[in-house]
Order: sequence, then structure tokens, then C-alpha cells
Amino acid sequence: MKIKYFEYITVYLSVFLVCVFVGIIGRLVLLEKGADEYTAGVFFWISTGFGILMFAILSLFLNDLAERLVNRFLKVKKNESPESQIPTEDLEKIEEQQQDVLIKPEIPENNNAVIDIQQLREERENAVRNQKQARIDNAICYAQQEFALYASDDDLKQLGRNIIIYAEGLNYEKIKPVKVKDLSNLDLYHFGWNIWNCFKVSRQDRAAQFLKLTFADALKDVEQNSIKTHLKDDEQKGLIKIMEDFTDL
Repeated sequence: MKIKYFEYITVYLSVFLVCVFVGIIGRLVLLEKGADEYTAGVFFWISTGFGILMFAILSLFLNDLAERLVNRFLKVKKNESPESQIPTEDLEKIEEQQQDVLIKPEIPENNNAVIDIQQLREERENAVRNQKQARIDNAICYAQQEFALYASDDDLKQLGRNIIIYAEGLNYEKIKPVKVKDLSNLDLYHFGWNIWNCFKVSRQDRAAQFLKLTFADALKDVEQNSIKTHLKDDEQKGLIKIMEDFTDL
């Protein structure tokens, strides 16, 4: 890049010196012919500037002409290249084959990839299903521990079935009431919040409805909205406490 700039400076400086030299010669000739200093000086600058201007115009014209000649020469060479000697029909076929390779990659003959994806999907679904079932089992175990002293065996089994209905989001018409003794409404509220917190499959108003239907006798005088607003009252009071996680029991 520096060599190219040096060449430009050399060329333009040479032209400038030549124009100045021509202007000086013209000025001396005018002075010998009897012209005054002012006229000779004006001629000097005009002749110098005219020479530089003519060189610039010729440079632009010659550069453009040279560029056209080079482009025309390259175009002729391109037309004579081996690719241009291929028939047009064959060339189109080659281009179509190349596009097919880019757009339509080869698909393996076996379906191992599809089988692997399906297998992964099934394994994932089984893992989710097993995880949900484990939560249901933990919730039933927790309920049996909490109500073992306050409900009969049949009621404990029914409570487990009611928990399954809630966790699976089934119709509440299948819920049957469970009778308990020696437990306050606060205990039942805490139990309901713990079950809701375990699954979080619905809003708390559905958990309140679950409590209202499951403990229909104990909560017969309490409105469902009231149950919802008192689920977490006095967290550490009562026989059943609020537990953030009972899966480790």
C-alpha cells in the first residue's frame, strides 16, 4: 500500500514540475517579447494549472478506457473457460443436482434416529408419570399418618381415594365424605394447604372445595370461601401443622 502511494506521489509531482517548467519557459518568452511582469505571472499560473488539469482529464479517461479493455479481455477468457464449453443442458442438470444435495440431504435408510426419539419421549413420559405417582403415594402416606388416630380404617382408605381424585383432576362427584374426630377446623385447613402445596394442580379454591366435600360433616357450617382464606392461619398451632414439604416423612 505504501509503495502504491509513493508511485502516485512520484507521478503527480513529476507532472507538476513539468507544468511549472513549461510555465516558467512561457513567462520568460513573454518577458523577452516585452510583456510586463503581471501579464507574465498570470500566464505562468494559467499555463501551469491548464497543464495539471489536462493531465487529470487524460488520466481519468485513460483509466476508464484501460478498465473497459481489461473487463472485455476477462469476459472473453471466461467464455473460453472449460465450464463454458459444457453444453447448456448438461450445465443445468449439474446445477439441479447441486441444489438437490444442498436442499435435500440424504436420509439414512434405517429409522434408528426416529426410534431413538420415540424411545426418549416414552422414557420422559414414564418419568413424569412415575414422579406424579410418587407424590400421590407420599400424600396418601402422609394423610394416613396424620389421621391414623382420628379416623377409621375405611375412612382412611376413602381419604386416600379422595386425594387421588384431587391430584388427577377428576370429577369431584366421586369424592365421598370422611368422618374424623378430635380435630379442629384449623387442623383440616392445614391438611388441605399441605395437600395443595404438594401437587399445586389447581387454585386454592379447588383445594377448599376438596376439603368441603371430604370433611362434609366437620365443615358443614363453614363456607367454601371462608375455608380458602383460612388455609394457612396459625401455621404452627393445632394437631396438624403447616408443612412446606412432607415428602421426606
